[in-house]
Amino acid sequence: MNRIPAVTIRIPSILVVDDQDANLQLVSGFLRREGYEVHTANSGPLALEHIAARRPDLILLDVRMPGMDGFAFYERVRLIPECLDVPVIFLSAAGESGVIVKAFESGGVDYITKPFRKPELIARVRTHLALKTNLDRMIRLLREKDELLGMVAHDLKNPLFAINLIVQTLRNKLPPEASFETRIIDSIESTVKEMSGSIESLLSQQAEEFAEFPLTFQPINLEIALKAAIGSLSRAAADKQSQIETVVPADPVMVMADASALKHLLENLVSNAIKFSPRGSKLTVTAMLQPDGMPACLVTDEGPGLTPEDEAGLFQKYRRLSARPTAGENSTGMGLAIVKMLAERMSGHVTATNREDRSGAVFTLFLPPA
Repeated sequence: MNRIPAVTIRIPSILVVDDQDANLQLVSGFLRREGYEVHTANSGPLALEHIAARRPDLILLDVRMPGMDGFAFYERVRLIPECLDVPVIFLSAAGESGVIVKAFESGGVDYITKPFRKPELIARVRTHLALKTNLDRMIRLLREKDELLGMVAHDLKNPLFAINLIVQTLRNKLPPEASFETRIIDSIESTVKEMSGSIESLLSQQAEEFAEFPLTFQPINLEIALKAAIGSLSRAAADKQSQIETVVPADPVMVMADASALKHLLENLVSNAIKFSPRGSKLTVTAMLQPDGMPACLVTDEGPGLTPEDEAGLFQKYRRLSARPTAGENSTGMGLAIVKMLAERMSGHVTATNREDRSGAVFTLFLPPA
C-alpha cells in the first residue's frame, strides 16, 4: 500500500521590536494565538542579534525607541543582504503625517498607529505575509523557467557548433569545381549561423532579465565558483585548444554573492577571454585578496587587447569590441553590460585594462568579502 508523503507546513516567523514590555506581550500574544512563531526584542541591538541567528519572515517595528530608534534599526537591517526582502510594518503612537511618510520612504510596507485593534493588526500581518509568500513563489517559478530556458539554449549550442565544424571540414575537402556542393555548404553554414545568433540573443535577453531579478546572498568560496564556471566552458576551450590556468591562494577567498549571478559573471568573463583569444592561447584566472581585504578575480587573456575606444564604452549595452571573435563566435554586445549590472547589484564592480606588455586584456571582478 502506497503511503502519501506528509506535507510539511512552514510556520511564518515574526520578529516584534518594541521597547515597552507590555506592548511586546500584547502583540506577541495576539500573533501566537493565530499560530505564528513569534520572537521579541526590546531594543534595536537585541533585535539585530535575533536577525543574525534567524531571518524572520516579517518584522513589526516600533518607531520611537531609546538609543537606536526604529528608523536607525531598519537602516541597519537593510544592509543585511538576506533581509532585503523582509517586509517591515511600523508600529507607533505617533500619528503625524511626517513620521508616517518617513516610515514608507524608508522601505516599510505598512504603518499601524497605536493603540491598535487586534483584528486590524492580524489582518495586515496576514496580508503582508501572503504577499511575501506569493512573491517568493513567483520568483521561484521564474527562476525555474529561466533555468530551463537556459538549459535548452545551451544544449542547442553544442550540436550547432559540431555541425559548423563538420561543414568547415567538408568545405576544405571539396575540389574547386564542386560549385553545387559549395552552395549547399554555404546554405547550411548560413542557417547554422542564423540559429546560433538567435540562441545567443535569447540567452542575452534571459541574462538581462536575470540582472534585474532579486538576488539571494550567501558566503561562497571563490575557488569553487571559478572551477564550476571553467568546467562549464571546457568544451569551448578544448575546441580552440586553449589552456586555462587557475591561480588561487592557500586560504579560501570567501565572497558574499548570489550563487547564480556569480556563476553567470564568471562564465561571461572566461567565455569572452576564450572567444577573443587566438587558437592555442593560455588564459589565466586568478582569485586573490587585495591589500584592503577586498576579494578579486582576474581573467587574463592573450587576445588583441582593448583600444581606447573600447575602454570608453566597454560596459555599455550593445557596444561591441573593435576586435572580433577569433573563430567566428557570436557576440550580442550585451555580455559585459550585464556583468557590470550584476557586479554592482552585489556591491562589487568590474574593471578592464590591457596587460603591461599589451599582449592581451585583464578583466578584474571585485566583490565584497563574506
